[in-house]
Amino acid sequence: MSDRPQPLSQKHVRVTNAWRVLERVRAAETTSRVRIAAETGLTVTTVHRLVADLQNRRLLVNGEMAGTGGVGRPATRFRFNARVGHVIGIDVGNETTRAGLAHLDGQIIASDDCPTAQIASDLVGGIEGIIRGLQERAAVRPDSLVAICIGVPGVIDPAGDVIVRASLHQPWEGMPLGSELRRSLGVEVTVAQDDHLTAVAELRRGACVGLRHALIVNIGKGIGAGLVIDGEPFYGARAAAGRLGWIPLPLDDGTNTGGADGMPPVAPASQLLTADGLIADYRRFGGQAEMGGAIDVFAADRASDPAAGRAIDRFAERLGTCIGMGVAIMDPQIVVIGGGISAAFDRLRTIVMSRLSEIVHMPPNVVASKIALDAGVVGAIEAALERADAWLVDLISA
Repeated sequence: MSDRPQPLSQKHVRVTNAWRVLERVRAAETTSRVRIAAETGLTVTTVHRLVADLQNRRLLVNGEMAGTGGVGRPATRFRFNARVGHVIGIDVGNETTRAGLAHLDGQIIASDDCPTAQIASDLVGGIEGIIRGLQERAAVRPDSLVAICIGVPGVIDPAGDVIVRASLHQPWEGMPLGSELRRSLGVEVTVAQDDHLTAVAELRRGACVGLRHALIVNIGKGIGAGLVIDGEPFYGARAAAGRLGWIPLPLDDGTNTGGADGMPPVAPASQLLTADGLIADYRRFGGQAEMGGAIDVFAADRASDPAAGRAIDRFAERLGTCIGMGVAIMDPQIVVIGGGISAAFDRLRTIVMSRLSEIVHMPPNVVASKIALDAGVVGAIEAALERADAWLVDLISA
């Protein structure tokens, strides 16, 4: 039997060339057959035939007419039909679940949110209901759904399927969320740690665009981090990178050595660097006002409540310490503060930077995310869009 490579079939050549044409059109807002031929090296006749085929498959539509600059008919231009399919991104937060539906250009055309408690007891059914609601609101055909990505607060197995460890909702642990949704919906479903998706969002649409190394620290009901290394999101060997909540931090300023080993008493960051941890410190410093969330502590601070001021200062010191640990290990170009606490980062900035400067020799800039509460959904949509290429190739090949 000969080892000589077999010649490519006509179908393989057609699909490969059609994909080259589609890629060029997707990369441009609109383009012409002549421009496609020049950029791909294909003949104009071949491009004519491939463009017609892609139009029949609803992947290309006519754009505006382009002037020739002289005598003759204006050239027809084409654009990618992003409406041929859609993706859905869902951010299942500890307290609030947010979701968005986007066409294949990433433009979000429908969104929704609900208390996570509303779907916690039947996570699969709750997510299915969210998906149906988004599709109805966007008036899209369910069979044009390309892929779904779901962010969950906790550790997900490297295959992007099973919730290995949940931050708050322990009954979810061991649930093959991806497989169950894939079985019921018949589309590609990926499950990811929510903090990892914020790294995708900041890298593609946020503060980390064009950067190669970044640390994204998300603080709300919980705390976690997304990492960007060498220009790509980094998930770790077991997809568990960024679990900042596991890190022990001093309960006080470090001067108390009352621990059994003569060391300052510590507690995990998941208890200290969260909204609940901030409120607990407010109570510890004698605060009496009713507090429904971290936002109330910052409001009390603006009203000159001394307990709120002390609690926020302590929070900022701990945050600076926690960031310093991450910076000392990975040396990022930037640190982005995400989650609900990002809206109040201006109040924390001075103390955070001061503490960070005590830990590392060359501290990076620390900024608040501009897409904070939307980062989970944006990252999930971007991750789902990564699956679109395979879906488009299947359409071309059919």
